[in-house]
Amino acid sequence: AEYGGQWVNVMGRSDRISRRNDDLNEQKVTLVGSGNWGSAVAPIIGQNVLGSKEFAKEVRMWVFDEEFEGRMLSQIINETHENPKYLPGCKLPDNIIAVPDLQEACRDANILIFAVPHQFLRGLLGPIFQVKSKHCRAISLIKGVEFDESGSPLLISDIIRAALGVDCSGRA
Repeated sequence: AEYGGQWVNVMGRSDRISRRNDDLNEQKVTLVGSGNWGSAVAPIIGQNVLGSKEFAKEVRMWVFDEEFEGRMLSQIINETHENPKYLPGCKLPDNIIAVPDLQEACRDANILIFAVPHQFLRGLLGPIFQVKSKHCRAISLIKGVEFDESGSPLLISDIIRAALGVDCSGRA
């Protein structure tokens, strides 16, 4: 993607991403989701930000914190750089930081990458709206579909766009 005058690889694709504010030095990325899908894309995201001076090196990954083998999952992920519950054996880069507090993970992020089950999305959007950057964009990797009251299908990216008031693209 061309980003700040340079082409960078975002999510394994070369797409043009416009910079919202030339005063922003580094784009902060948050991955919302750490299950199988979130943990599978985390290494790609982590490596992509390390390969570009346009992005902050740390990627926050929101973890629905739960106990796993007697310890909190976020603690295990941060210590071992692996999600042993949802994707054992897949190493996460050191710059992926598991954060159990949704608002802390999303605070001031310029790019929100959603990788949560679609049935949990709506409950996350209100708290994220309260802390999102005014220069935020979103990418949806969410599989699934929802329907409005009349039975018409809704795009997940449209749900995110409407709730957060941000541009959102589906890039799965």
